[in-house]
Amino acid sequence: MPALDDKVIQDVTVRLQTYLATKVGYSVPVYLTSGGSAAIFQVQSPAGPRAFKVFDPKFFAGESGDAERRRLEVQRRLIGHECASLVQTYQVEEALGTAFMEMEFVPWVDLNKALAQVPDTEVATLIKQLVEAARFLEDQGIVHRDIKPENIKIASDFKTLKLLDLGVARDIEAPEGADAAVTDHGKLRPFLATAQYSSPEYLFRLDKPSDRLWKALNFYQIGAVLHDLIMKVPLFNQEMEAGNRWLVSKAVLTKTPSFAGGEVNRLRDLKALSARCLVKDLDLRLQIVGWDDFLLEGANDALSALRDRLTKCAVSVGPQAKAAAEARLEFERNSFAKSFMDRVRTELISACGTSLPITMPDSPDKLTYTYLFSPPEAVTIQCQVMVVWGTELRARDAQLSISAVVCHGKDNVNASMPDPLLTCTVSIGVNEEIAVGALTRTIAKAVGTGLDIIELVDNIENIQIRSLI
Repeated sequence: MPALDDKVIQDVTVRLQTYLATKVGYSVPVYLTSGGSAAIFQVQSPAGPRAFKVFDPKFFAGESGDAERRRLEVQRRLIGHECASLVQTYQVEEALGTAFMEMEFVPWVDLNKALAQVPDTEVATLIKQLVEAARFLEDQGIVHRDIKPENIKIASDFKTLKLLDLGVARDIEAPEGADAAVTDHGKLRPFLATAQYSSPEYLFRLDKPSDRLWKALNFYQIGAVLHDLIMKVPLFNQEMEAGNRWLVSKAVLTKTPSFAGGEVNRLRDLKALSARCLVKDLDLRLQIVGWDDFLLEGANDALSALRDRLTKCAVSVGPQAKAAAEARLEFERNSFAKSFMDRVRTELISACGTSLPITMPDSPDKLTYTYLFSPPEAVTIQCQVMVVWGTELRARDAQLSISAVVCHGKDNVNASMPDPLLTCTVSIGVNEEIAVGALTRTIAKAVGTGLDIIELVDNIENIQIRSLI
């Protein structure tokens, strides 16, 4: 069912027909679909097929009118842009009590209707194109705010996509209160569709509008699209199918999307990237995700590179119950951390074999784990992983940071370790294999850098202590 009432669709259809009658060579409009605020039509023009977006007139009357006009002005600035993965805009005009937007007609299927058909081999390329569109908008000082599969068209060969519907786009630097924060107009379905792909801080208005908020929202929404391409089902699909606003909102706030099922190593790096993008906390998301993380094509798998290199070279409770719960949590955390770090070690051993012996000293505090690599030379490569557990709702979530050095000799160098770099997050029992892979590859990359230093230095004794992160 269309989001707009049938009477509204009939009304805007008549207005579009009247508007097109003033233009030469434009055909009778054919209704395609509608959203919460506008209807979309296909029109044949002298330059070929075009899409026309016609807004519900009520949004240009009263208090909401100024906000709608500001959003139109944002889209007007994009006329004639050169971003291939963003739908082209040809004209934006307010007339006849509403607004008409002439756009590129994209005769492709909506991505949300084709998730199951997209080949794994095309996922990285498609995400790269989506990032190009989001970054292009960011460079123009604009944030889309509604990136989701429903607003993306994909070609029949699944090699090309276009980002559509800038209906809620706004200036990144717009003053607070310059336009309405919501992206729906009171309808059940528009609310659910928007909430489903909104980050927690955006959905619940936890942070004031800022460039940080919008960048974090971009990362989250791109990560959500990546999740759907990987898992072939929409994010929070179970909650969406229930049609319950509260369940969807709760999932956005507290539920960690799962990548379980199927082949563990399938799209492993992309799963790790999506998981980082979907981290609930804005500040943490911005620490562990950057635009460069989406440079996917041609990127080396650090673990494979290390393996190849070595192969070639040779609620309130009573005090007792509370204490018991805390003890169980502490035991669960310690058991998880030890098992997790052992799995990382196993992955590293599979790459290093006997060419680069690895030792893993016991962790006295259960929060710091060390991997010592012993090349044939009188040097040591040391990687140290720090575990920081969350609190309250995040009590089963951990942030993993790493520092790494190469130094002359075989002595322990804990006292001289540099400040750690946040690498990834992990939740007990959720996407553990993704985090294992992400941490392992970060360590492998650091070890590779250490081996480069060893090979290039003239005198091993001159190495002293050098950071590898």
